[in-house]
Amino acid sequence: MKKHLSQLTFFAVAFALCLFGLMQCTQKAAQQTEKETEPTPLMTHAEGADTLRSEDIAESEIKPINLKWLNSAGMHGLLDTLDLSDIVVSHDWAELGFYGEDRYKIEFYFSEVTKDEKDPFLYHIVGKNRHKKVVSEFKGTLHIDSLAQISDPNLDTEEVGDMGVQRIYSANGKFTLAEDSLKKYSGRFTGKMQMDFASYDKAPTETWFFSETPNQGSGIRYDGQWTSYKTGKSKPVIWSKDLFRFANDILKDFSIGERDVEINEKYRKLGWDNFWENEEWWAESKKVTM
Repeated sequence: MKKHLSQLTFFAVAFALCLFGLMQCTQKAAQQTEKETEPTPLMTHAEGADTLRSEDIAESEIKPINLKWLNSAGMHGLLDTLDLSDIVVSHDWAELGFYGEDRYKIEFYFSEVTKDEKDPFLYHIVGKNRHKKVVSEFKGTLHIDSLAQISDPNLDTEEVGDMGVQRIYSANGKFTLAEDSLKKYSGRFTGKMQMDFASYDKAPTETWFFSETPNQGSGIRYDGQWTSYKTGKSKPVIWSKDLFRFANDILKDFSIGERDVEINEKYRKLGWDNFWENEEWWAESKKVTM
C-alpha cells in the first residue's frame, strides 16, 4: 500500500512539475509575443550626422557641400565595375513616404534589384508598395543620369577616416515602377531619384546619410507621381531610405525627436498609428508575377 502511495505521490509531483513547466513556457511565449508586437521606434540618421560633424562647426554654421560632377568617362570608370544593387534593395525594413495631396503614409519594399548586364547605369527592380492596407506589386527600372563626388567641409576628417571612408558620391537619376495593369486600382510611379553612397577601404559600398546633400542626407530619395492607368490622373509621391531627414519640410512638425523619432499625434491618422516591428507585409509572397 505504501509502495502504491509512493508511486501516486511521484506521479502527482511529476505531473505538477510538467504543468508548471508548461505554464512557464506559455507565459514566456506570451511575453515574447507581446515584446515582438511592441511598436518599434522610427529611426533617423540625424544624430549620426551631428556626431560626424566637426566640433568647430555649429549647426547654424553648416557650410554647403561641394559637388564635382563626373563626365561620361568618369561615370563609366566608377559604375562599370561598381554594383549598387545592395544599396538600392530593401533589406529588413520597408521605405516610408507620403502619397497624395493629404500626404498619407505609403511604403515601398524593393525585394529584388539587379544591375543590367549591358548598361551600367540601369537597374531592374521588383517589389511591392502598401497604401491603406492595399498591397500592390510592381516591376520597374532605375537609371542613373549624373554622378558627382562629394566634398563635405563640415565633416570631422578624423572621424570619417576612422570609418575607412574613401570617397562619397551623389547620383541623380529617374525611376519607373509599373504596377500590375490587371488590378483594379493600379498605375505607374515615375519621377526623379537622388542617391548618396560612400566607398570604404575594407568594406562594401554603403548608403551615405551624413552630409547635407541635395536629398538632405536621406540616403536615397524618390520624388515623383503616381498616374492611374484607368483615369490618367496623377498624385504626388515621395519616399526615402530615411524619410525623417526631411519629413518636417513636407508636413510641419511631422516628427518629434532626434534619434528616436515620435510622430506628431495630429498626423497619426494618416497611417502612422500602426507601425509594427513584426509586420512584414511584403513577405506574403516572394515572387511577383505580372
